[in-house]
Formats: sequence, C-alpha cells, structure tokens
Amino acid sequence: MAAVPSVATAATFTANKNLSFGTLVPNVTSGSVVIGLNGAITTNGSVTVAPSGTAYYAGQVVYTGTGLSSVANIVNMTFLNSSVTLSNGTGGTVTVNNFTITPNLQVSLLNPSATANVGGTMNFTAASTPGNYTGAVQIQASSTLGGSATVTLPITLTLWRALSVSQTKAMNFGGVEVRGGNSVINITPQSGTRTVTSGQTGVNLIKSKPGNAAEFAITGNPNTAVTITLPTSTTLTGPGAAMTVNNFTRFPATDSSTLNASGTMNLKVGASLKVNTAQAAGTYNGTYTITVSY
Repeated sequence: MAAVPSVATAATFTANKNLSFGTLVPNVTSGSVVIGLNGAITTNGSVTVAPSGTAYYAGQVVYTGTGLSSVANIVNMTFLNSSVTLSNGTGGTVTVNNFTITPNLQVSLLNPSATANVGGTMNFTAASTPGNYTGAVQIQASSTLGGSATVTLPITLTLWRALSVSQTKAMNFGGVEVRGGNSVINITPQSGTRTVTSGQTGVNLIKSKPGNAAEFAITGNPNTAVTITLPTSTTLTGPGAAMTVNNFTRFPATDSSTLNASGTMNLKVGASLKVNTAQAAGTYNGTYTITVSY
C-alpha cells in the first residue's frame, strides 16, 4: 500500500481594517501618540484629537485556514518592519513603530479564521507638516500546517495645523472729553467707528483721536471651522474710577467661522465703554481674552 502524504493547504491572510491615528492637532513641536489593541488612544499630552475629521482605531488582520491548515493550529504573527515612515506627499513625514498585535491566536476546523488587532506608536517632529499621511506595515503569519502568508496593512493619519492668535491692533476708544459722564461709547468692529449710544450729553468724542477696533490674525488648518469666544466684560483702570467694557462684538459676526484656503482669518473686535459720572482725566488701560478653538 502506498503511503498518502500529509499536504498542508495554504492559508489566506488579509487586512480587514487599516491602522488609523485619526485627525490630530499637535500641541508641541514633537511627541508621540499610541493606538492600543483595544483602539484607545494615548496622546501623552502632545496632541489634541480634532473634533471632526477621520476617527482613530486599531488595525485589523484576518488569518483564515483552509483544509489541513484549519486543524487546531497556533498562528504566529510577526512584523516585517520595525519602523515605518508615513508621508503626506509634500515633504512631511512621521514614523510609526512599537507595533503590537493580538497574541496567542488559534484556528480550528470549527473556527478557521483568527482576527488580530494591530496597534502602534506614531512619532512626529517639527518637520511633520499638516496633511494626510499614508504608509503601510507588512505582517507575516505562519502556522505549522498553513505555512506562511504576508499582508500589507495600511496606516493613515491626518495632522491639522495648530491654532495661533496674535493681536495686530489693540482696541482703542480714542480721546474723550468728559462733560458729565454716565455715558456709553461703542466701537463697531467692522468699521471701527465710535458712537455714543447712551448719555450723549455726558461726553464729547475728540475727532483728532478717533480710536479703533481691535484686530487679530488667526492661523490654523486651511478650510477648517473654528469657534471664537469673546469675553463678557473687563475693566479699564487709571487715575479715576474703573470703567467697564462689555458688549464685545466681532467681525466676522458668527461664533463659528471657517479659515480660508491659506488657513488664516482677520478678526476684528469692538465693544462698549461705560464712562462714569465726573470721570477723572487721564489714560486708562485694561486687558481681555478671546479664545479660538477647533
């Protein structure tokens, strides 16, 4: 009787879901982000997860045995790359390393497929410019009866430009002659025009010192919506009683605006100043805070 050889049947190894680091906004010039096997993200304080854009999640690969390769069999998975470079196509790069994969996978005749989650660590530097990053890592799966198979798992990441705000022109209520006070002076943000909206006889606006609205330069990710929050009120202090500044308004006028294709916006801010009765002459100063966020 002739002996019948035991022939292993090749298994299949496929990528079911790419490893995604989602859409992130760097808080510092360099740092790292970890995606765990459970899909959780650890930012290490180096980035903020963007409120919109692509989601982050662990990668997923599937090993499926056929014939003898699906008999009770341990599957060993190894990474053929210890580090992978992702590129955004315009010179920006990040690296992904410290790959992890679900351990101790087995297949059987009843359950011929084994699914493994894939995690890793993304490292960025000041050279990691905004954009959509892509790359891939190769993973090899092997079993005694199924032989070896290799899969290429895509890796994706989107980096947004960090937001910055700088004042290019300070708010100035200009020169005011106090005739009695108890008046309100308003600065319109779009034009910077001053008007007396209450107590018209209490003050006189000096035309040679017209004042102006504040202006801010906002930079961030191109074509991305930002939310701008103005303060409720602040005070100006000087030689006399403190004066209240409130009713802050802005141009563009909506709370949420979109940065242009260059990722910039010019923001103008106006407000109202309450001049007290018999306000003492002199120079008054104060500060306030605006907040810009994605």
